[in-house]
Amino acid sequence: MRAAATLMRLIPEVTSIKPDTKPVVVCDLGSGDVIGLLSHINKLNSSDIVAANGVGVDYDAALIDDAGLKSKLEGVDAKWLVYDFNADENDIVTQLVTNHLVTHVFIYLTPKQLALPTVRKILTRFCGSKMVVCCYKYFPLYLKPVRRDLVMDLVVFDETSQGGKREDFF
Repeated sequence: MRAAATLMRLIPEVTSIKPDTKPVVVCDLGSGDVIGLLSHINKLNSSDIVAANGVGVDYDAALIDDAGLKSKLEGVDAKWLVYDFNADENDIVTQLVTNHLVTHVFIYLTPKQLALPTVRKILTRFCGSKMVVCCYKYFPLYLKPVRRDLVMDLVVFDETSQGGKREDFF
């Protein structure tokens, strides 16, 4: 989680890059990692940085229920949505941008999911909405990465990622 938070520029690094001071809302499509990510970000950021909160999205209601209980136990500020983003019948991007003010997205999806036209549209729109998108292990071939952590197998995309291809970066 430290590597993902650092790559998304959500925590101070040894370098001079400073995290944004605007409110941070992290979304996890798949919801499994948002609690750990938020805990890590808020623990490492200084008190002058606005605390991060989050949104977990998953199509499995039982996983969302478990995550909601765990976030309450750990004191993590997160909202939980049951939503099938693979089908995206109700425009998840607009919901996350308008209703939840999401600024960063963490994704650990399989190559099969990343190749779905609906997921492609979602990720492209995230980048177009000036969200920072961090993918773990697998990442879309239709977006151009802007930063990469080879050791942790993380790739970050942003508003400059559209129209590029992975080969342009590697």
